[in-house]
Formats: sequence, C-alpha cells, structure tokens
Amino acid sequence: MASSLSLIKELRPVTSTTTRRYGKLLWVDAYHTTTAPGLRLRNSPKSKWLSFTHPEGQLYFQMKRGQFSVVTEENVLNNETDNLVSSYLAVIEKRILECGIVLPQTCELFVELRCDELPQTSTCAYYFVDHHSRCLFWLEPTSSELLDMGMLVSDSHLDTALERLYWVHVEFFPMHVCAHMTPLILDNLISVMCHGMTDRMTSRTSTFPYTEEKCSQLLRALSLRRGQTLDGHTLCFVARLWGAINNQRFMTYYGQENAQLDRLHPPMPENIVDRPGMRALANLVLWGIPNHHYSKLRDLFVHDQVYVDHWQAFITACTSEWRGLLVWAFSVLIASILISMLPRASLSSAMAPILAASSSILSGSILLLRHHGFEDATASFAARFLRTAKSSDWGFLPLSIVYSMPKALYIWSLGLMVAQLIFWASRVVGVLWASGGACFLALMGYGILYFTPLEDDHPDPMTSILRSHWQAFQSDSAEAAGILIV
Repeated sequence: MASSLSLIKELRPVTSTTTRRYGKLLWVDAYHTTTAPGLRLRNSPKSKWLSFTHPEGQLYFQMKRGQFSVVTEENVLNNETDNLVSSYLAVIEKRILECGIVLPQTCELFVELRCDELPQTSTCAYYFVDHHSRCLFWLEPTSSELLDMGMLVSDSHLDTALERLYWVHVEFFPMHVCAHMTPLILDNLISVMCHGMTDRMTSRTSTFPYTEEKCSQLLRALSLRRGQTLDGHTLCFVARLWGAINNQRFMTYYGQENAQLDRLHPPMPENIVDRPGMRALANLVLWGIPNHHYSKLRDLFVHDQVYVDHWQAFITACTSEWRGLLVWAFSVLIASILISMLPRASLSSAMAPILAASSSILSGSILLLRHHGFEDATASFAARFLRTAKSSDWGFLPLSIVYSMPKALYIWSLGLMVAQLIFWASRVVGVLWASGGACFLALMGYGILYFTPLEDDHPDPMTSILRSHWQAFQSDSAEAAGILIV
C-alpha cells in the first residue's frame, strides 16, 4: 500500500461521466455449491457500509462518514479494498482540514480506485456533489478543459454543466437518496417535456433533443409515477432525462445572452470551408445533385451537433434512393444491351450507357454496404462520422459528390441510352426523324428545368445557366416584337 504522502499526490479529480462504470472489463467467477437441508438463512456480512443495487444491476456501497456521505462501486466487503478506500478517505479528510473547506450538509463524496495505471501505485478518482445546489465540486482548482466539460461562456453556463454532471451522478446512485428528493423534480420534468413536445410539433428547427413521438412515450411513463413517492427506479430514469436536457441546454447556451434558438443557426462563427468553383463544376457534371446533399449535410452538422431524428431521416432517404437506383440502373443496363443487339445497331454506341449504368450500380452497392445500420445510429455516432467525413480543405463537398454518384451516373446512363436509341433510329428511319425526336426530348427536358425552380440555399448552377439563357431568349424576342410593332 502506498504511503499517505504518495496518496495525497495521487488524488485525481474526475466527473460523473469519466468514471469507469461502463468501461470495466472484469469477469465473474462462477462455481457450483451444495445447499444445506432446511430453509437457507441469508447471512449479511457486518460492515460499516450499506449496500444498494442500481436498477441496471450494479452493486454500490454508501456510508456516512463525518460531515459527508460516501458512495463507491468498489467491493468494500473485501478487507484489502476497504482498507485502501479508508486510507484515501483519511487523506481527503486531512486535505479538507488543511484547506479550511466548509462542506455543505447535503454533501456526498464519490471515490473510485485505479490500481492499474502505474506499477506499485494506486490512484483515487473522486468528486463531491451537493444535493442542495445540484452541482459537483473538488478540493483543488480544477480545469474544465482537463475534466472534458466543454467550452464555457459564463459562470451560469458552468452551473449548467455542473448540474448536468450532478444528474448523471444521481442516475448512477439513486437508491439511497430517493427518499430525500422532492417530487417537484418529476413535476418540473413533465412540464419541460410537454413544452419540448409542443416546440417540436410547431417548429422544424427546434433545439429540443427529443422528437414529439419520443416525448409522448416518455410523458406516458412519467405520468404513471406522478403524485407518488419517488423510489430508486423512478429517480434513476428521471435523473437520466434531466441529465440529457441539461446537456442540451449546455450545448445550446440556454439562459445565456446569445442562446441558440434555431437548430440551423450556429451560436458562434464557424469556419465554413467552401470551394464554390469546384462545387459549381461538380454540380454541372453531376446534374446538380451534390448541391442537395451539400446543403443537407451542412444543416445536419451545425456547431458540431447532430439531432438523431434528422440524421436518421436523411440517411434513410439516401439508402432508400440508392436501393431504388440499383433497380433502375440495372434496367438501363439491360435495355442498352438489348438495343445493341437490334439489327443495324452498333455495339460501340452501347459502351457508354453500359459503363455509366454499371458505375451507378457499383457506387450504390458500395454506399449501401458502407452505410449498413446507419439508420439506427445514435447522435454521437453520427457526429463522429460527420466530423471524420468533413474535410479540412473541402468541407462536405467530397462526401456530397460520393452520395450523388449513384443517381448522377444513372441519369447519365439514361441519357446515353436515349442517345444510343436515337443513333440506332437514325440508321433505321433516317437522320431527319431521329433529329426531330431528339429535339422534342431536349425541349421537354429544357421546359421541366425551367418550370421547376429550386428553393435551395445554393441554387443549381446548371439550372441557373439554362434558365438565364431562356430568359435572355425571351427578352430578345420581346424586343424584336416591339421593333416590329413600331
């Protein structure tokens, strides 16, 4: 066991989100035994610690020690572990006296042993919580950066971060404090969820973290416990919801001078990487499709945040489109092969549509394999994916181009197949009839592009060029008509 001096040096401030609760890789030691005849009496070992079981199944221990309560997930029924924990508690008490810190009456200490970081050493991770002010605190100056709490804009913003960490602690250790919690936390949570559900229903850019369907489900569960005494199971999920809400409040600068009220409006200037020249070229070559994905991806990843329902809707639409394009591109592939087998047809004219259709099928298949299961991904997974996919030099342009390839290549294959058919028709019925058919198809496509304006943040350059030519042609015709009238 390390000396007291070394133990003082190895007290480590942590937060409730950086413990090893879900990261421990320990195996159970299972065995068979023989029961004695008669009723089996349960013998509870005598200990100064009280044991509780979390609703998820995690065993934890609690003890009242002097001015504060202590909770830990260490197995203090083991004498060696209990002695090590007690030695650290003595060190913490000594530190409190040396620093002259006055602890609040509703104070609670969390400790966690970490004995596997350096040989022959042990570290005690710790933090204090105050159930009255609902915050965490430590015995020494602690950097919010080292604790991975995020960037702050004010003291009240720090209070929001600390309250979120407090609720995470209550979620992990609810069984021994549920009797001391006021039922108002449940009533206030129901009010917040009702407002959030209404906000989601009436605004497409709400910053509330849960969808209206999820809010409705949660409200039904919360209403079942309304007006009843809080037990540990209820407090566990109430604390989890409060933690999620406070985390979102922290991310959107709730209660600050410049709070984020719109999901699409970043609360601070962002380093937007844009290459308008390359984007215009990509849209020109790929039929303006990258523009759609570029806009969607930027709206999904505002201020490094992703709302899971918007992500799931986007990726579901993409995968559904890619699956449908596999069928359509395969149809074009078969049609091009059949046209090349007609009398007086040229096999060389079929190579371009066959290549484009095959490329559409290949790119769509790869994207479907790469994005398998993304429809059910969490917000954190989506944020990591988009953060990795966003190029530091090109932004979301490369990903937008990749997402556009199946559809754009299908359109190219369809156009090239029509050109192949017109070329074959020119050999069979003559160039004049084939040219007439080609002009009709061109005018039809031209008219569709003109009469379907885009309501996008980044208008399609190809459509804009075609529309400007058409308007110039109309103005020239009007001027000519005016001259004739005069």
